[in-house]
Amino acid sequence: MSFKIPNNIWLAFKQRHPNIRQSYYPLIEEGFKDYLAIHLWRRGAYAMPSHSVDALWHILIEEFDEFYQSMTQRFLGYKLIHKPHALQATESQQAAQRQQLLNTWQGACYLHRLNPQSTQVLPRLFQVDAHIRWQQGLIFSLPFMITMYSQMMSSASDLPQASATSSCSSSSCSSSSSDSSHSHSTGSDSSSSSCSSCSSCSSCGGGGGD
Repeated sequence: MSFKIPNNIWLAFKQRHPNIRQSYYPLIEEGFKDYLAIHLWRRGAYAMPSHSVDALWHILIEEFDEFYQSMTQRFLGYKLIHKPHALQATESQQAAQRQQLLNTWQGACYLHRLNPQSTQVLPRLFQVDAHIRWQQGLIFSLPFMITMYSQMMSSASDLPQASATSSCSSSSCSSSSSDSSHSHSTGSDSSSSSCSSCSSCSSCGGGGGD
């Protein structure tokens, strides 16, 4: 995607996260672009598998909403809703969150021409927190993600006529901290609430518009 996060937004990011080196900003920005690109590939609800990218997202919606709305309208055709996952999720909510994360995995692999069932590397969006050593970041295990995705595909193939039209949603499945999560759902959900901090929302997902 051909846009740059303006310097004034990175200044706000630095105020909130002064310990993060500026040399890491491009990686966070590329991760955010990857996340938007997944929604462009297929509209749905996806997990945000990076606390650092989510931190940028929070700043956009909390301090620069006019820019954020204009940007998402321009590139996606709708405003991307940020919806936190429940901290005390029910079993069904946890299952939905896992599905959302796997859909993000599928989309991120697609963007980088990786096979989600046999890739030898994590897609970029799943590497960001580990690379920049974000405190309490989401650290993913490649074998675990491949196994979980393969199990999902196997379960789907067992269904008589599973609808494969929409890839949705998210859950945090990291090998380090995964306290909570965010998701974005399709449709006209007007509750675009944001959680207090990205690290407290272990994964955010999205894909809906106002």
